[in-house]
Amino acid sequence: MSNAVYVLGGAQSDFARDMHSEGLSVFDLFKETLAEALEQCYLPAEDIQRGHVGNASGDVLTGYAQMGGFFGMADHRLAGMPAGRHEAACASGSMALLGAMADISAGYYDVVCAAGVEVMGVDTANLKEFATVDQAIGSHAWPSERKQGHWVWPYLFSQFLIDYRERYGVDYRHLGEITRLNLENARKNPNARGRSYASTPACFIEDDVANPKSMDEFRKHDTCRTADGAAFVFLASEAYARSYAQRRGIRFEEIPRIKGFGHATMPTELQTKREINQKSGSPYYMPHLHNTIQQALQRASFSAVTDVDLMEVHDCFNISEYMIIDHSGLVQPGCAWQAIEDGSIAPGGRLPVNPSGGLLGAGHPIGCTGVRMALDAYKQVTGQAGDYQIGGAKNAMTVNVGGTLTTTAALIIGCDD
Repeated sequence: MSNAVYVLGGAQSDFARDMHSEGLSVFDLFKETLAEALEQCYLPAEDIQRGHVGNASGDVLTGYAQMGGFFGMADHRLAGMPAGRHEAACASGSMALLGAMADISAGYYDVVCAAGVEVMGVDTANLKEFATVDQAIGSHAWPSERKQGHWVWPYLFSQFLIDYRERYGVDYRHLGEITRLNLENARKNPNARGRSYASTPACFIEDDVANPKSMDEFRKHDTCRTADGAAFVFLASEAYARSYAQRRGIRFEEIPRIKGFGHATMPTELQTKREINQKSGSPYYMPHLHNTIQQALQRASFSAVTDVDLMEVHDCFNISEYMIIDHSGLVQPGCAWQAIEDGSIAPGGRLPVNPSGGLLGAGHPIGCTGVRMALDAYKQVTGQAGDYQIGGAKNAMTVNVGGTLTTTAALIIGCDD
């Protein structure tokens, strides 16, 4: 990056809220959360020079599409500010962040807002082109992969589980432990959708009563729940961050920066990705996922993933977190089970994963998730994560994916102090 990019903070909504039952829209959620973010950061709206919005399915789920205009609608002081929407399925929020980073890095602007927003619990009567929510969010998959009689994403992520079983072997106990850990972490997070979920030990094993088979290869507790949610993060140039620190009466060194990032986009169709990856000769199942994480580490001048203090990763299904664990380099390919068994990914382990609860525990407002991850990384490295704080955290990584890992993105946010 040409110019350093600093993170001033932000805010997120309570992911347990249901906008439809409250009679509120995706715009209402955006407006509320933007106001909260500005207030929490003591940031004048007039200082924001550019806006980016991550949103995956607003047009088909809510009837709202041109979300760049949300900024000026929410706060008239932002009318005329350049802004736009990004879509990359579940990685839409990270694309908004990368766009905001590029603005600062290139020196075009001093303060840029990255937002993510999604309302999932809609009245299906409002859908314009699709009969069900599944078909709507299934539009992010290649048409040939939308199988009759199958929910799109459980079917496709089941292919990952099938491939991993065939390639390495998978013990369900380890998948269940991922879910158990993330739900336990979520109970400490006041904004997590799953903070009040009830569970018993039987929910995390192959128990056909407490954890019955649900969709394709998955059981009930293998799958995250979508949510209605918004998150905002403000990025700044070094010059603005220094003046901001002085105005706030804090040390400049306490403001974290984005130390590294990685990004890759593969063909949309899973089978095409499989064919390309088989020819690559890589020991990794999805080499581009490993490379994305390595890019972020290299740009941060880190030699290994254990140089970060925690990770917030994309666990839409427990198998996706399982895959990210070994692709991160924490263990050898196919050996994620080792990091689960030895406690490495638990709070207090050598690399805690999803202290926020992740998607399984915190919930998954699709286009918002990448921004929420970055906000949680900011909270961790500034000691503001409350009951789910990882002690002494100075560097945090996010790993966000979209589609069948069509889009992969990683960020490292950390303090230099």
